[in-house]
Amino acid sequence: MKVRTLFSIRGVFLVACCLVWGHSPPPTFANKLVENAFVVGSAGEGEILYVPSIVLNTEDFSHVAYVKSRDGQMYVTVDGKEGPGHDSIAQGTPMFNADGTRNAYIAFRDQKAFVVSDGSEQSPFNEIDSPLFSFDGRRLVYRVKTDKGQAVVEDGKIKAAFDGIKGHPVFSPDSRNLAFLGVKNNQVHVVLNGRVIMKNCENAKEITFSPDSNHLAFAIKKKGKWYLAKDKKITKQGYDNIQNLRYSPDSARFLFAAQEGRKLFYVENGKAHASHETIGNLIFSPDSKRVAYPAMTGKIWRVILDGQEGPEFSQLASLSFSQDSMRFVYSGMTDDDHGAVVEDNTRVYSFDSVGRPVFSPDSKHLAFRVRKGKKWRMVLDGKEGDAYDLVRLPVFSPDSASLAYTAKDSGKMFMVLNGRPGKHFNVVGLPWFSPDSNHLAHTAMEKEKTWRLVIDAVPCDKTFNGFLKDTPVVFNGPSCHAFAVDLEEEGSKVTFYRYEVQQK
Repeated sequence: MKVRTLFSIRGVFLVACCLVWGHSPPPTFANKLVENAFVVGSAGEGEILYVPSIVLNTEDFSHVAYVKSRDGQMYVTVDGKEGPGHDSIAQGTPMFNADGTRNAYIAFRDQKAFVVSDGSEQSPFNEIDSPLFSFDGRRLVYRVKTDKGQAVVEDGKIKAAFDGIKGHPVFSPDSRNLAFLGVKNNQVHVVLNGRVIMKNCENAKEITFSPDSNHLAFAIKKKGKWYLAKDKKITKQGYDNIQNLRYSPDSARFLFAAQEGRKLFYVENGKAHASHETIGNLIFSPDSKRVAYPAMTGKIWRVILDGQEGPEFSQLASLSFSQDSMRFVYSGMTDDDHGAVVEDNTRVYSFDSVGRPVFSPDSKHLAFRVRKGKKWRMVLDGKEGDAYDLVRLPVFSPDSASLAYTAKDSGKMFMVLNGRPGKHFNVVGLPWFSPDSNHLAHTAMEKEKTWRLVIDAVPCDKTFNGFLKDTPVVFNGPSCHAFAVDLEEEGSKVTFYRYEVQQK
């Protein structure tokens, strides 16, 4: 058995959330445990398993799909049921909708492509790409190439045919509306729900629905100029270019980036912000009242926060508002290659290097990793923690009372919870808190190909060769779930498990 593009075998381990900044430690999850490993997939001798094809419903890993091949045919297995053989399966598929109740993949047979949706083969076409489920998971659309041109297909039926389809179809957040750009006779037409709402444009781009799904905006080009089209009305002002269309979270505000000559600027309600040589992506605060974006003039970058310029940097990154919208933070690099974290565009924390700053869910705490000399530390609310060879991204518990991060020192890795280092391992993965904030999950490897789930700093009994990379540990009431992997000697067989640990 061959394993193609083998995943990095990581652990997804559990640790209890001890000492909450002065609070008593919660009950220990690992007092009495029942461990079960349920086989959800395997590949044996003579089969090739395509690990990048593995997709999961990560709520509790109740839905699993993957691709493997044998005897020159490729097969998709969904929830333990293997489908028919095909000449090949498209990369990026299979896929699930958001809640895992539907699945789809692109298959090829006899030089034709077709979508298999929920086990049923749809009509074949010359080419197919970009299958997309609506946000509610009920609708499935994709682009196809026919003998006469291109078309958008929904659930196996052609909705509209053109010489070409530009870009990808876009669903509104409420899943009721579908928009895309069709090309005919070298003219671009904007299509909404199967009807052309803007025709004969030189070009068009950036279809954007508002979060409440009540508004639609896009940019169109006519007579060499770009115009904003919003709710079927076209602005009188034309620009050399338009991009970065953005609605606020409450759908009440709308900004876009425009270009005139070498100057770029954001526009809101017909009024232009100050111009710069370069501007970056704009973000809104959660309450929609505040706006921030990076801008560069000459070789100097600044953050523009609510119209006010911040300090100078050579690079900027990680702009973020707190959940209550009252605080704002970002990181930057100075001309002398030192890192800095800036809060509210005024307060600056300077170090040799800095990581991405993170606010707690309640907006009261701010954490980020920093390097001073050769050592890394975690900074929490302006106070530096212990020095280690390496620290990783900080993770707050949902109730904001605890902070966890992975650290490394003297060749060993460990989880640091509220400033206290845990058990040392060769490798430790990212932390995952339970919804009630009483427990924390991370992966850990004791020795090569020996991984465990650690719960409340106590290693579980079962061991595996690994856990699937970038897959979380999921807490669900009195149990938690992880996705584990075992490889038999010389790779003759690979088996996947839904690993479940429950409290008695």
